Order: sequence, then C-alpha cells, then structure tokens
Amino acid sequence: MFRKFAIAALTVATIATTAVAVAPTQAHAKNRAGAVAAGAIIGLATGAIIASQAQRRHYHPVRCHNQPVRRWSPYYGRYVVVGYRQVCY
Repeated sequence: MFRKFAIAALTVATIATTAVAVAPTQAHAKNRAGAVAAGAIIGLATGAIIASQAQRRHYHPVRCHNQPVRRWSPYYGRYVVVGYRQVCY
C-alpha cells in the first residue's frame, strides 16, 4: 500500500515539475507565477492521491440485548423484574 502511494506521489511530482519549466532568464525575484503554478499543481495532485488512498473506517457491529430492570417489591420481599431495557455496546 505504501509502495503504491510512494510511486504515485513520485510520478505526480515528476510530471508536475516538468510541466512547469521556467527558463533561466525568467527566473528572477519578481516572477513568482511559475512557482505559484507549480505549487498549485503539486498541491492538487497530492490532494488527489491522498483522497484516492483514503479508506472507509471499519465500524464494529452494534450488539444489543435486553437487560432486565429489577425493583424491590415489599409484597414479595425480593427484587422482581418490572421490565426490560435495551442495552447496546
């Protein structure tokens, strides 16, 4: 899994940097358009790779059972079941 991710990231980074090539005469401090374009392309490609690698979380099945509700009964002199409540965990 990590190997596929590394290969895809390297491929996208290589393609993005070759697509935005700046000539040495244009690469001065005032010309940031090439750097911004390269950053945008690399950022979008990285986001696409991360989104494609995302997996759904595994949720455990919910287990429920009915738990008896007991109350003291002075008539019987002991605890009696007066109902049930559903307990899930």
